[in-house]
Amino acid sequence: MKFLWFLLVPLMIFAQDPKVIPVTTQQPEQSKLYPIVIVGAGAAGTMAVKRAVLNNTEVLLFTGDKQDRKRSCGNWVKKVDNVPGLEKYKRPVLELRNEVLQELASGPLSSNLYVIEDSICSIEKQDDFFKLIDRSGRIYFAKYVVLATGIMKEQPLIQGSLRPILPFANNGSIGYCCICDGHRCLGKKTVVIGHTKTAASMALFLSKKYHPTSITILTNGHVPEFISEIAVLEAPIKEVVGNNVLSGFVLETGEYVEAEMGFVALGIRPNNQLALQLGAQLNASGLVITDEDGESSVPNLFVIGDLRANTLKQIYTAWQNAVDAIQAIDERL
Repeated sequence: MKFLWFLLVPLMIFAQDPKVIPVTTQQPEQSKLYPIVIVGAGAAGTMAVKRAVLNNTEVLLFTGDKQDRKRSCGNWVKKVDNVPGLEKYKRPVLELRNEVLQELASGPLSSNLYVIEDSICSIEKQDDFFKLIDRSGRIYFAKYVVLATGIMKEQPLIQGSLRPILPFANNGSIGYCCICDGHRCLGKKTVVIGHTKTAASMALFLSKKYHPTSITILTNGHVPEFISEIAVLEAPIKEVVGNNVLSGFVLETGEYVEAEMGFVALGIRPNNQLALQLGAQLNASGLVITDEDGESSVPNLFVIGDLRANTLKQIYTAWQNAVDAIQAIDERL
C-alpha cells in the first residue's frame, strides 16, 4: 500500500503529542566543524548521543521538530515487554530519552552536548565534511553524521480513515511486530490485517508459536498476494469494535469477526529523506545499506536503528548498532 502524505494529517490531529521534555544546553557555533552530528533521538539516537558524550566527544543532537517526532515509531511505543527493565515505563523510548538527556546535560561532560529541538531539512557532502541546514535556516558543519531517523509503520485505512485503528494501537490490542507483541495473542482470538506475503507469514508464525484460539487474515478489500492455510476474508473493514480494548471487526458484508488481539502487516515507511539527499545506497524497502559498523555507502555517514537495513527492528539492536557506530567513529577521531 502506497502511503499518501496528506493522510498523515488525521493521525497528527488524533494522536496525543509526544511529551518531550526540553533540554537546555549551550548553543553550537554555526561556523564550527563539529566531530559528530546525530539526527534523531529515539532509542538508537539516545544511545548514540550518550556513548559519544561519555567518549568525551562534542556532539550535536537534532531531536526533530514536533512534526517529525510524530513520524517516528519510538514516540508511540507505549509498552515494551521484551527488554528487561522497561516494563515500568508508560512510554519507554520517550521517557528514556528524557532521562538520558537530562542526566547528560547536568553531568560532568555536559560541555560536549548540544541539543537542538529542530529537524535537519537539508544535507550535503562537501569534501570531507557535511553541511546541514535545519528548518530554522541555521547551518551546521560536521565531520561525521549519524542518522537515527527511524521508520513509521503503515496503517490500514478503514472507510478511508486512519482514525478507527489508532485507539487500539495505542492501548496495545493492535500490534505491528510479532517479535515484540506476538506473545500477547496467546490463547486469544486474533486477526492479522494485510494482503501481502508478509501478512501470511506473520499469521502462520503467530498460529504455530502462540496458538491463538482462532486466527484470521483480513485483507481489507485488497486481493491477497498469497495462498494461505489460514482463513482469509477479503471484504473491506467497515468498523473496528471495542470498548478500551479490541473485541472485533465488522466487514462491509455485514460479517462480524471476533478478535481480542490484532496485528497490522502492511509494511513500513522509512524516514530516509536525508539519506536520499546524500545518495546513500538503499535496499528494496528503502532502508539504508551499511557495513557492520553502520557506515553507509557515503563515507562518514552512519545509519543506526530502524532505518538501517538487515537488522531486527528492536530496541536492543538499536542500542547495539548505535554503540558500534559511535565506537567506529571514535577510533577514527
